[in-house]
Formats: sequence, structure tokens, C-alpha cells
Amino acid sequence: MIEIILAHLTSPFSLIVLVVVFVTGIVRGFSGFGSGMIIGPITAALFTPQFAIGLISIVDSIPTTKMVWGARKQVVWHQVAPIVAGYVALMPLGIWVLKSSDPIALRWFISVSICIAVVLLWSGWKYHGPRSKPVSFGIGATGGFMGASAAIPGPPILIYWMSGRDPAATIRANMIYYLFLSDVFVIIGYFVSDIFTQQSVSLGILASPGYFVGLIIGTSYFKGASEKTYRTIAFLMILLAVLASLPVLDDFLR
Repeated sequence: MIEIILAHLTSPFSLIVLVVVFVTGIVRGFSGFGSGMIIGPITAALFTPQFAIGLISIVDSIPTTKMVWGARKQVVWHQVAPIVAGYVALMPLGIWVLKSSDPIALRWFISVSICIAVVLLWSGWKYHGPRSKPVSFGIGATGGFMGASAAIPGPPILIYWMSGRDPAATIRANMIYYLFLSDVFVIIGYFVSDIFTQQSVSLGILASPGYFVGLIIGTSYFKGASEKTYRTIAFLMILLAVLASLPVLDDFLR
């Protein structure tokens, strides 16, 4: 494993991923979301979707425990619990799609899904439907499919929660706990399904310290920012990541 980690330090693609992960850590610490939406498309373009998703699940697990502890007083459990339950219910279908789909088709699915989510969120579109536990379960199930298949568990839940009346601190705390718990379950699912490789795990381990530093920086900036500022910055970073990693630009990346 050490040899593989050292080999990543001489790979231009791996070095690009390390920089992207660090910047993503800042965005994640600042906004509470965005990891898979930034790391996923870029890493999938440089390697493969399965590689990217395996790396994300490693990077976004242990380093985020500091955020989980810090958000414990703002989290609203009766909002988070049915979402997580729904995630677990449809996660196996997402893993099956990840293993059986064509890599290019999966990359297009990732990119298009993220673009749609960013447009909806940035436009200020509001969900005005019911907010019962069954509805929350269904939203969580959508997140489970998208998270397991494309490492983007956040968009459906963000659209759902940001359409409500909760303040930014509550949404951020709920997202931190939802993403942390979904990481725990999806890591188990990926392990059982042989998604992880030595290359993706080793790069995830190598990238984790930089991600952790980014989280600290981003968290410190969140404390003095307005809701509009934190959402705008996060959306801009996500959109740039998606546009830079579209399959049609592969010749430039490689």
C-alpha cells in the first residue's frame, strides 16, 4: 500500500486530484455539502467513475467527524432519520448501476444530474409539497440511488431542505449528519460489492489530510458568512467542476 501511495505522488492525475480534494474540503467545510459534486466528476474524468466513488467515500468519512461533533447542537433528528432510512433502502440499486453501467454513460449521468441540481438550487426554486415522513423517506431513497451510483447523495436532499424555512445553520448541520451516516452505510455496501481498489483507497488515504485542513478553513469562514454568500460560492465551485470534467473535454484533460 505504501508503494502505491508513493506512486500517486509521481502521477500528474493523482496530483490534480489532491489539489481538487483540498479545495473541495474548503467548500464542504463552508457549505456542509459539495464533496461528491466536485471531486466526483473531475476524478471520474481522470480515472473512472468507480475509482472516483471509492476515493470519495474514503476521503469524506473520517475527516468529517470534526464537523459532525461541531454540528451536534443544530441537527434536527426527526428531519434526518427518515432521509437516512430512505437512503439505505435504495442504496443497493445504486451500487448495481455503478457496477454494471458504461463508464462514459455514467459520467454523463453524473454531470447532467449535478447541473440540474445546481440550476434548481441556484434559481431559488422551492418545493411546496408535503413534508411528511413518507415523503422524506422517498427523497432519501432518491439520494441513496444517486449517492451509491454517482457519489452525489446531496442534491435531492438539498433541494428538499433548502426549499423549507430552516436557517442555513440547521440545513448545514442536517446535511453534515446525513452525509456522514450515508458514508458509513455506502462504505459497507461498496466493501461487500468489491467497489474499492488499492489504487482508490491509497489515493483516498493520501488526500485525507489535505481534505481535513480544507474542512477546518471552510468551517472557520462559515461563521461570518451570509446564507446568500455561502450558497453562491458552493454553487460556483460545483458548476466549474462539472463543466471542466465533461466527457467531451477528455482530450484536453488527457
